[in-house]
Amino acid sequence: MIPALGLYINLKVIMSGKSILLGLNEINFEFIQEYINKGYLPNFKQLFSAHGYKKTTSESSYELLEPWIQWVSIHTGKMYAEHKVFRLGDIVDRRDLKQLWEIAEEMGRTVGAVSPFNARNNLKNPVFFVPDPWTQTTPSGSKLLVELSQAISNAVNNNANNKLSKESVFALLRGFVKFIPFSRYAGYVTKLSLKLTKKSTKPAVLDNILADTFISLWKNDKPDFSSLFLNSGAHLQHHYMFNSKVYKGNQKNPDWYCPADEDPMLDILVEYDDIIGRLMKLNCRLFIATGLHQNPHTKNTFYWRLKDHVLFLNLIGINTMRSVVPRMSRDFLIECTSDKEAKTIQGILEGITATQDGEKIFSADNRGDSLFVELIYPQEIKENFRISVGGEQSDIDFSKYVSFVAIKNGEHDGVGYFIDTDKKYSPQESMPVKNVFTEITEAFK
Repeated sequence: MIPALGLYINLKVIMSGKSILLGLNEINFEFIQEYINKGYLPNFKQLFSAHGYKKTTSESSYELLEPWIQWVSIHTGKMYAEHKVFRLGDIVDRRDLKQLWEIAEEMGRTVGAVSPFNARNNLKNPVFFVPDPWTQTTPSGSKLLVELSQAISNAVNNNANNKLSKESVFALLRGFVKFIPFSRYAGYVTKLSLKLTKKSTKPAVLDNILADTFISLWKNDKPDFSSLFLNSGAHLQHHYMFNSKVYKGNQKNPDWYCPADEDPMLDILVEYDDIIGRLMKLNCRLFIATGLHQNPHTKNTFYWRLKDHVLFLNLIGINTMRSVVPRMSRDFLIECTSDKEAKTIQGILEGITATQDGEKIFSADNRGDSLFVELIYPQEIKENFRISVGGEQSDIDFSKYVSFVAIKNGEHDGVGYFIDTDKKYSPQESMPVKNVFTEITEAFK
């Protein structure tokens, strides 16, 4: 870049006073650098060259290395020991925790957010607020934006079943027409027609819809501080890292799962590279954070998800709970009518085992009147897969009640990454992940 031009651009960013937080959940920057070395990702290359990045450090316990914990730390400036938000969705009951957007609003800034991870909408007058697909908090904005928010949630939470309601399809189509510029149509058509069978297509389309919606909303109202969170990269790393051109391990995905000539990680990073290029044109200070990153998993582990949570629970005699709410991938939340009921349901679920090997099917975190449940069985579930309930073998063919989600390829690592286009960092620098909050709030002053 010509030095004078670079100085002019930086001065314009400073004078605009507007900033954007881009969350690229769990993305591995070392992998990005290796792709850059192979000639890919020009916008990432420009960012790394001009601004570098510093590493963030997280919790010491592996059970706390969950993105819904780290992103609360980023949003509030508190580590887990201080904020105590352990589950995805817990944030909606924590009005005592002030998040980035509330801090900005209190300082007289206008704010907006699209899919902020595990964040509640406790704002007085947001320009727009589209919750992530898993957190039950109220969206803000036009009627169409609210409907689009609900449709995206439906699409994500039904990903394993590949089912969408008619209302969700119509909302997605209306949102597409409203928020996606005509110049972007050709790219979507290409993805949906020529690449429909690729593993990266549906996740890439969803994240592009989020990004295009965010950019459209931003251009309309230009909030002082806003955020965009993208999760498809984390999803594709978890499921297809072994197919990456830069993966150096010994594991290999079977061809029926992902063809050897596909690289879903590169596919989504190319999409993110394009999104970054478009965000850089908005004349804003850009913050980029990952919360965590992923390293290659070292063995074969299968992920499964219940097709119909209520149907299966009723089948095994659990039918008095208040509600069942699907969460990410294999997880779901059961709201119970009492502590006693929660303990009873926990006993039933944790007592279910696979008849063939005796391994547990579920684990449950008991919060008194609610259970956060994971389907933890790690092996293949084939036809006529029998389970034992309460120590007694049942005639239930469990394979009929689950959908295959993925083969685990990536696992969490507590190191994350942070970029600020107003500064220059070195990968040798590091800070606690909660300090991202301080770095960002400094820009509000």
